[in-house]
Amino acid sequence: MASSKAHAQITEQAIPAGRRKIAAYTIHDVAALAGVASITVSRFFNSPDKVSPKLRARIEAAVAQTGFVPSQVAVGLASAHSKVVCAVIPSIANSVFSESVQGMSDALNSSGYQLLLASSNYSMAQEESAVCAFAGWRPAAMILTGPTHSERVDAVMRAASFPVVETWDVRPNRPFHQVGFSHDQVGYDQTMHLLEQGLRRIRFIRTGLPEDFRAQQRALGYARAMAGRGLQPDIVTPAEQDPFEAGAQAMARFSLESARRRPQGIIFANDNMAAGAILDAPRRGLSLPQDCAMVGFGDFPLARRLTPALTTVHPGRYEIGRRAAQLVLRLIQNPDEAAAALAHPESHMIATEFKVRASSMIAK
Repeated sequence: MASSKAHAQITEQAIPAGRRKIAAYTIHDVAALAGVASITVSRFFNSPDKVSPKLRARIEAAVAQTGFVPSQVAVGLASAHSKVVCAVIPSIANSVFSESVQGMSDALNSSGYQLLLASSNYSMAQEESAVCAFAGWRPAAMILTGPTHSERVDAVMRAASFPVVETWDVRPNRPFHQVGFSHDQVGYDQTMHLLEQGLRRIRFIRTGLPEDFRAQQRALGYARAMAGRGLQPDIVTPAEQDPFEAGAQAMARFSLESARRRPQGIIFANDNMAAGAILDAPRRGLSLPQDCAMVGFGDFPLARRLTPALTTVHPGRYEIGRRAAQLVLRLIQNPDEAAAALAHPESHMIATEFKVRASSMIAK
């Protein structure tokens, strides 16, 4: 009721002649309409809990009438940083990363900070362009994907006055905070799962994206496990970038190989590639996993609905985003801690879960 009465009182006041554009209204106009000081309106936007409910209702009514939005440029100039946390991810379309974005958004939701997002499309050049553009606006913090960047991105981040967090991979000797897991270890564990079932000819199929560095790390883990058993690694990079088509092509190649030489198991860089292979197998007269065991990565919703259901790795994608956002909020709100942390960046390991399903279970 208080809000409605305040709104009624304000609408009785005259708006300057000739309806102005939203950008033309100032904080002083809102203050005049609400009958409060400009500093109270500023406090309403920056620390609403410090404004009484009665005054908040009057200011809300004035804001609703004018459509006023505070200039983030002005806020940044006044405070030396903005209320925006910027993030760069490899792909907006990939559900793996979209769940991380949701985790970031949920953690930032009640903090007063907003998430600004860019996609690099697995391109270091596009990531560099986004990072430099974001850094120019002096964000409150920056969240990146992985520890592999261009030299310029690393230099910009080292010089940044705001917290930087790398996600989705944890590797030693990085100068920035990290939230993620070891892709090398995941690749090793995937391979050991097949080796422990007695398989010896195992192939790893990467994505056709040359800058998918996390898949490259899993391939290194695979090669390490194979070498540990005295076996020759067999790493294939498809020419096709569409993951479903790349998986189908893997089956086409497999069907042409002799039974004595073709792999007994295949580890795919992601679940969509594995799905393309599983869906293509019946028309080639192949029976899975009897002819070939298969392992994916990502635990996409499709994985458990395939026939056979796909063995895969769940990477804790939502938790990665949530923990990264929580970390930057803590560092933003504790500048002294953030400064001290620069000498000893934090590493937060997020658990992965190996989902063993029918696609990799070989009958003894």
